[in-house]
Amino acid sequence: MLQILRDKAQSLVIQAIVVMIALVFIFWGVGTNLMNKQEAAIVVNGEEITFEQFQRAYDQAYTRLAQQFGGTLPKGLAESFNIKQQVINQLTQEALLRQGGVEMGLMVSAPEVQKEVEGMVQFQENGAFSLERYKSILASNRMSPTKFEESLRFDLLANKTVDNLTSFAVSASDFEVEDLYNLEKETVSVSYVVLSPDSFLAEVEITDEDLELWYQTAGERYKPETLIKLTYLPFSYEAIGNKVTIEEADIQAYYDQHLTEYQIPEKRHARHILLKATPEDSAEIHQKQQSEAELIREKANNGEDFAELAKQFSEGPTASAGGDLGFFAQGQMVKPFNDTVFAMQEGDISDVVKTDFGYHIIKLEEIQLAGIRALDEVSTEIASTLQLEQAKPLAFQVANESYEGIIGSGSLAAYLGAHPETKVVETDYFSQKTPPDGLPSDPQFLERAFALNEGELSSLVETAKGYAIISMASIKQPEIPELSEVRERAVTDFKTEKSADMARRAAENLIDDLNKENSSFETLAHEIGLSLQQSGSLEKNSSSAESSFPQELVANVFRLSASNPISKEPAVVGQDYYVYQFTSRNPPQTPLSADDRQRYHQQLLQYKQQQVMEAWLINQQAQSEVYTHPSLQNF
Repeated sequence: MLQILRDKAQSLVIQAIVVMIALVFIFWGVGTNLMNKQEAAIVVNGEEITFEQFQRAYDQAYTRLAQQFGGTLPKGLAESFNIKQQVINQLTQEALLRQGGVEMGLMVSAPEVQKEVEGMVQFQENGAFSLERYKSILASNRMSPTKFEESLRFDLLANKTVDNLTSFAVSASDFEVEDLYNLEKETVSVSYVVLSPDSFLAEVEITDEDLELWYQTAGERYKPETLIKLTYLPFSYEAIGNKVTIEEADIQAYYDQHLTEYQIPEKRHARHILLKATPEDSAEIHQKQQSEAELIREKANNGEDFAELAKQFSEGPTASAGGDLGFFAQGQMVKPFNDTVFAMQEGDISDVVKTDFGYHIIKLEEIQLAGIRALDEVSTEIASTLQLEQAKPLAFQVANESYEGIIGSGSLAAYLGAHPETKVVETDYFSQKTPPDGLPSDPQFLERAFALNEGELSSLVETAKGYAIISMASIKQPEIPELSEVRERAVTDFKTEKSADMARRAAENLIDDLNKENSSFETLAHEIGLSLQQSGSLEKNSSSAESSFPQELVANVFRLSASNPISKEPAVVGQDYYVYQFTSRNPPQTPLSADDRQRYHQQLLQYKQQQVMEAWLINQQAQSEVYTHPSLQNF
């Protein structure tokens, strides 16, 4: 439905729209009469967006960004991305899309909502919509069908608005397609040299005076870690779940609805003797191994002990264990082996079975029939699952009420004074790398904590085990150590930095010399002891295995030409400096195929549709009245 945006979205505006469509389980109950203007987080042309919706959107955006960095968000990065403003823009644009659809006369009918709900895999069992599952999932998330379907109606209306707007961009000419193909598939070649700081290390001279002067500005990097002291309110799923009473009827109902999860598949216990022969082996080897396997099978059928035969003849890793494979279920073995075993009876010895591993003789020792784990066996497990399901929305509700209470009280201290029963944890000083025992080890908790200023209160912080509200009690800033304490490290860093400066200056001087009339790149490179290298043909969007020229510099290369052949400044890749000069530009080596023509046509069309969407949103926002609560400025 929004494939155009998923395939080609590059701007934050379009990315925000795409995210919106996926958030039907996150945002629900957006209304126009929930709060007055002072209590709403954002108001767009009279439509209110609550603090709860803003908080959920912020946490989701923070989590998505953190996942791009392996689950941990480097300190300060959240601020540099200005997540808060992105979320404000996102929620504003969602509202504008809904309102725009209404202005266009678009609507979403009840059958359309019903069809969308029935098509959601979350509400299906065995590929079909389940009304009981639908109601159960909504209830566990503290949603009513009415609220959920109204939220879904909002999203479908936004979809229709997007589809309606993008329908204005419907064509891309053959000339545009061919121009795009030529731009993407043309190749450029350059000559280049690499200046490595390592080659200048021996030239670095160091004196005590130079080192001390350098340390005056570089000393900050030798500071030990910042130490902080926190006060935080934990809202763990476990603690809240322990207060939830699960009725026996609920356990029974869950058990009945999830019987497939408690099924014990049929398992079979077998031994085998393997004579190895891979598909790469010759026909002679296969013939030899198969004949040997037939002889061993005869021994087994004549009553010789199968386990002893396996120890004597098997070439597989289980030989020492008498070929014992233990119990396994359907599908765990390669197909020929699996099919044979599950067609045998206890005590049977198979014919010789061929697989990609070789030739097997199999003995079926025992059959363990399929079954279902008894309710008594899994009731505690089910109760814990149900407690957790109910605890998650409850934890958010309790944490959110506490957060609003703190804001309303004016400070955390005032709130705790009025609510002495609130659980609060106070830490001693600790660093980010060495958190104290008992502190949530979730990376997001630590990142959010260390991003706070002294006396600052966080919003709700979601961790794997619950929520928390963090207050920065105190920050102990480290001091710069004396140079004598870190002299060895400082000398190494000084030399590294100075050698990099020397490499950079040499690269800059080389560029200056190249710009002089009648200069020869090869001669200049030779004079400073460098060899001139050739990149070969470089393509804009693909790397060449034959070229050692860095792929990250290829885009810069395409800005060069015969009239502008030299890079204006050295390019840096890792620690090395690159100077390069344009050699040639060549048209695509292969003609535009029918498949490529179709693909480029689709890309151009998607780009034009994206442009229409961006222009419409910008225009709508310029004409709209948008109110943002002042408290979000300090969020």
